[in-house]
Amino acid sequence: MRTSGKCMRVVGKSRTGAIVLMASLLLSAANNAGATDGAGPITLATVTGGRVEGVPSDTAGVTQFLGIPFAGNVGGENRWKPAPSVKPWDGILTADKWGDQMLQNPNSLGRARISDNGLNLAVWTPARSTGDRLPVYMLIHGGANRLGSSEMKDLYAAQLAAKGVVVVSVQYRLGAMGWLSLPEMDKDSGKGGPKGNFGVLDLVDALHWIQRNAEAFGGDPRTVTIGGQSAGGENTVALLRTPLAKGLFKRAFIQSSFTGFLPGKVVDFAKKSQQNQDAVNKLFGKEVTLADLRAIDSKAWLENWQGGKDTLYGAMTGAVATNQFYTIDDYVFTKESVNLLQPGDFDGLDIIIGQTADEYTGLRPNDLKMTEGEQHEAMLAAIRPHQAGNVDDAVFPLYETNDPMEAYRLSLRMLNDYMFEYVRLGAEFAKAHSNANVYLYYWDHWPPGKDQGFRRAWHAGDNWYFNGSLRPGNRDQLPWTDPDFAMRDMAITYLANFIKTGDPNGNSVPHWGQVTPQSGGQFIRFHEGEAAMRTSTLYPSRDAYLRKKILEGIGMTERDIAEKP
Repeated sequence: MRTSGKCMRVVGKSRTGAIVLMASLLLSAANNAGATDGAGPITLATVTGGRVEGVPSDTAGVTQFLGIPFAGNVGGENRWKPAPSVKPWDGILTADKWGDQMLQNPNSLGRARISDNGLNLAVWTPARSTGDRLPVYMLIHGGANRLGSSEMKDLYAAQLAAKGVVVVSVQYRLGAMGWLSLPEMDKDSGKGGPKGNFGVLDLVDALHWIQRNAEAFGGDPRTVTIGGQSAGGENTVALLRTPLAKGLFKRAFIQSSFTGFLPGKVVDFAKKSQQNQDAVNKLFGKEVTLADLRAIDSKAWLENWQGGKDTLYGAMTGAVATNQFYTIDDYVFTKESVNLLQPGDFDGLDIIIGQTADEYTGLRPNDLKMTEGEQHEAMLAAIRPHQAGNVDDAVFPLYETNDPMEAYRLSLRMLNDYMFEYVRLGAEFAKAHSNANVYLYYWDHWPPGKDQGFRRAWHAGDNWYFNGSLRPGNRDQLPWTDPDFAMRDMAITYLANFIKTGDPNGNSVPHWGQVTPQSGGQFIRFHEGEAAMRTSTLYPSRDAYLRKKILEGIGMTERDIAEKP
């Protein structure tokens, strides 16, 4: 990413800033006037901060704009505060390279520089005019809320955009930088300010950026879908839970959120902030303040901590941001807003939500074996503290096997089956108690490659298909086969239809009915390049048992799920 003309520079709240703002408005008008003649795809756009120039993607007719900043640097004194505004630049910013990744441990998912200047986004647009008014999809990357970026290969969404959608892939603060909560924040943020959830604040900022700038790429800010996978799915649900995002989107596409709309990773500020403070003090071996933490520069965060293998970033994230991301701080979230089991919570919204059939096979070692006793112990301990309910000894015969490797795989499958029923119940409740369109899916298509028989429909495998990221003959990807391309074409069509209309049906794909208690909680199952409606997985006895245990855990009955009070 580079600027043509003059170099990028900071413009303050001064007369100079006012002049630049006026110039930006004039450029916007000129840009819009020049982009409405339909002569070719949009390649220039005026956005908050200045002008950007896109480049062709690998898909005909789709222009990509990479690394567009939507907020400022969040290092130093800006840590654990709402992000500052983007700094305007002079000239035209050539958006041909991925922007910086947010601060995180180096990993194989991205090659761009890692820094505190990572609040940027990528845009793919097929529009030929700023007046095209195409629907917009804000794509939120996954990575356990501790790593990831728009550069991830399974998020390359040019083919999805080619279906008539403007895709905006956004980045946000990760690890402790995004999710730390300390008692001191109560005073630091000022009366009624945020006391955590800074990653969510970044996503809200990105939604506001879309409202202001979507038209420059031929998008319609009135028709926005939010979505993502894993942490991206959890953060999509978080945007459903915060009043700060209300009215900024119409639809949500939620992949592998683990808990869906039932109780999840939400903690009260008083409890979480004290837990985090104790963990930070223990890590540093002394009482630590926000000023102490803000004084640590980006380079030091990525150095090995106290001679160990982990970096300070990794050690800090492990101490404060694992499985307890969201803080009820009465700013981003309130006790009422996080409760999605209230009548009317989803009124006027369109929802697709689902899980893969084997979430954990790609997140755990692939070469373990278990005795029968070890499998039983693992299943009894599998349900996470943030989930409601649990299993008992009655689960054992449902996952019985005489093979030690299969015993291990089935212990993982039990947890996954529990999560699918968890998500399914929440989806049924949302449909029954709100005026909303709600669709449920079960991804049971096995991508090709090593350990396919063990990994099966692994966590994040569906990304390649819904985002249209797989490419034939690409040696950096998997050895795709005919069912994979059929699955991609079907999945991307469903998602594009949904982004456009709120209904995934149409364009010759099999019918996808909404999930309702009256339909038996029906869902669509994706498998081997095909899709079909079902009311159970291949193991209905497992479904029935786990559903019963979850209902006990949340204190509800089937009647409570199905009927409005």
